[in-house]
Amino acid sequence: MMFEDCEKKLYLVVDRNKDIALLMNAIAHISSGILLKEKDLNFHDYQNQESGLCAYLNNYPVIILQSKNSSQLATLALKCQAAEICYNFFTTTMLGSSSAEQINLTRQTPLENLDFVALAVYGDTEQLKPLMKKFSVFKA
Repeated sequence: MMFEDCEKKLYLVVDRNKDIALLMNAIAHISSGILLKEKDLNFHDYQNQESGLCAYLNNYPVIILQSKNSSQLATLALKCQAAEICYNFFTTTMLGSSSAEQINLTRQTPLENLDFVALAVYGDTEQLKPLMKKFSVFKA
């Protein structure tokens, strides 16, 4: 059965060569960060009647893909930037002992030296589809 609500998608693309704990950390950061950048979100309450427990989830699919390396993620980030597609990324410069240190290191590191761990991309499915062709579904 195909999921019906696919006008938009959130893709999380990770470098398959990185440690799984690092990938999970990066995914958490880029997922929460991209939600602050994007205005066109559609979330729903998923409430269990018996317990009252409630989850709040995006209406649109979230798909985790893998890249072959950091370079593919850098290229994807630049393509998203050029096309004005909503994106967020995580690099190893974001692993310092303080936010100030991480921000400074990220700002001052040349692009070719940034080690990309993960990239989030959110937008219209048809616009994103050509950008996602070279990536495959993540397998842990």
